Amino acid sequence: MEAEPPKHLHSEDCLDQSTCEHALDGAGYGLRFDPQLEAKYEAATGPARDRAISTYLLVYLAVKLLLLFANLKVGSQVFRVSMELRLGIILPVTLLSVALLRRRLPPWVHGLAAFTPLVLETALVMILGRLSRSAATERYVLAAGIGIFAQTLLMQAPFRYCLRGLIVALTVFCALCLVEWPGHFGAPISTDEIIFVVVFSLPALYERYSRERASRREFLLSEANQRRTRQILKLNAHLERLSSLDGLTGIFNRRYLDAALARLCTLAGETQRSISVLMIDIDNFKFINDGQGHQYGDLCLENVAQFLQQSVRAGIDTVARYGGEEFVAILPDADLGEALAIAERIREGVEGAGLRAGPGSALTISIGVAAMGGGQPCRFTPEELVSAADEALYQAKRSGRNRVICHVPDPLSRANESGRGVP
Repeated sequence: MEAEPPKHLHSEDCLDQSTCEHALDGAGYGLRFDPQLEAKYEAATGPARDRAISTYLLVYLAVKLLLLFANLKVGSQVFRVSMELRLGIILPVTLLSVALLRRRLPPWVHGLAAFTPLVLETALVMILGRLSRSAATERYVLAAGIGIFAQTLLMQAPFRYCLRGLIVALTVFCALCLVEWPGHFGAPISTDEIIFVVVFSLPALYERYSRERASRREFLLSEANQRRTRQILKLNAHLERLSSLDGLTGIFNRRYLDAALARLCTLAGETQRSISVLMIDIDNFKFINDGQGHQYGDLCLENVAQFLQQSVRAGIDTVARYGGEEFVAILPDADLGEALAIAERIREGVEGAGLRAGPGSALTISIGVAAMGGGQPCRFTPEELVSAADEALYQAKRSGRNRVICHVPDPLSRANESGRGVP
């Protein structure tokens, strides 16, 4: 057959849709989904985010290396420490972090890799500021504050990692500002500057939170729209299949039959291949309805339809209810001989299936066969092919029923007959 009967719509998309809508309507910070949805969000946004973080780290490191010689103006000791720590520690740590960000690792590893170089850079800047013991200290404090602000605002890491990175960076910053270092380290830095840096970083943190919440909301809206679209497409396909089925028997209806036959006849004509049609009628159906009741008649129709469905070539042939007690089977790539063999097998099968037309009488069918293409002497339009099969069926009914007769285009030729009671 060309299509399968419709199945019930699955509830998975409905559940996913409900999950998205619940997350959209949910209260709280809105920065965590349920595990399944969180995994999808990470899969959708994680790779691009990690590439952006890697780029940021490399650009940040390049800028710091380019400004390395600016420390010479402060003093040789500051320059030496800056050179040793940046090239010996921060450079390899940054390159390692970039390598880790480009591998498929747990999100917390990526978060640690993203902020470790920046926390180390904050520590280095403050060490250089304490070593300078001059007016340049304020510049280093400002540089550290700008670095903390930039990493919080511009790093596209998840908010929870930005928050942790900010807390660690500010802790390191405050410790290196307030602790009294012996020897050549300068005096502690004033609390006014510390408060300025801490307060200066809070708007960046809020902006980072707002951006991630907007990103997650956009993801939810996209997911909800995609799933809603899939549901609509599934429903439309389901309704389309339902409109092609007969309500009583569950097989294809006349509407689908006409469209399928037109399509298959066109294909057969273009490829010079055979196509056959079986017109099938339940014998004495009026007497079954009158004698056994319409409910029993409907049962007979259902049984015959299911038997026909099982008797044709699965995945190739199409069976449809033509109207009343008549059925049609379309047999692509079946010439007249093969169609007659299939029809006879169906007729014998119905007769031997034990279906009852009434007390003491078996249910039987009559079949008319028509074919075109594949060396047949006549070509039909779809309507003419059905009409030819119907004419052969009429001959089978007039000849005593329970038989198969094929249509022969030459009106002077006697119809070929097969089956019980054939002369």
